[in-house]
Amino acid sequence: MVKPLVILFLLGALQGAVGWIMVASGLVGDAVYVKPTRLALHFILAMGLLSYTFWFVLQLKVKKEQIAVHRSAFNFTLVILFVVVLQLLFGALMAGHKAATAAATWPTINNEWIPTALFKDSPWLINFIENKITIHFFHRGLAYLLIILVTAWYFYTVKIKASGLFQATRFIPLALLLLQAVLGIIAVLASIKIIPNKWGLYEWIAQLHQLAGMCLLLSLVLGTLSHKTKIIGTINLQKQRSRKKSFLFSNFCP
Repeated sequence: MVKPLVILFLLGALQGAVGWIMVASGLVGDAVYVKPTRLALHFILAMGLLSYTFWFVLQLKVKKEQIAVHRSAFNFTLVILFVVVLQLLFGALMAGHKAATAAATWPTINNEWIPTALFKDSPWLINFIENKITIHFFHRGLAYLLIILVTAWYFYTVKIKASGLFQATRFIPLALLLLQAVLGIIAVLASIKIIPNKWGLYEWIAQLHQLAGMCLLLSLVLGTLSHKTKIIGTINLQKQRSRKKSFLFSNFCP
């Protein structure tokens, strides 16, 4: 109990420190400006804190008999989680740069499938954090990749004999992802109607898009816990059984 609480405290302290640095660096004269990279770092750390808190609560609340057993599904979920974190990072950069209006078209990016301005900046790595078109391209590309991965994950896990908890929740990541994708498309198309200093359709859709992304992350954390904890328990049980066998063999065999 103590170790998770210490980790939560350290994650919260780190999040607070980065937030303070982010805000303090943005106060220049009468202007308020936060660098998109610092905003993205602050957001990802917040997602890490939220995910670990959710993981901790699940470990306290979810019973062992409610946990599924499948190592390959666990590994598959970890891969998807990694891609989701990358996607959230590019999403934070999109928000920080207010990049939606840079390419308010879909499915193409300003009528191009592969934008000519994709790597226009030098050095080319700077495009991933500063070039709005590059951020658009990878944010959309990762969304398409996630749809493929999560759809495959869903149909793969349907074949797994699992507990009632996993059977009842395994549809959630795919449902949230499809919702998030639709909201993202609507947000991009609605960005041309942005009115400065006025809350409109784009702002509502963008907020719902971000919320769906957070819920998607948490649903995959649930999927990860559903496999890992039971596997560890199974391994420990196997060790205990092997010890009992060796004890019986050494005491009753000549």
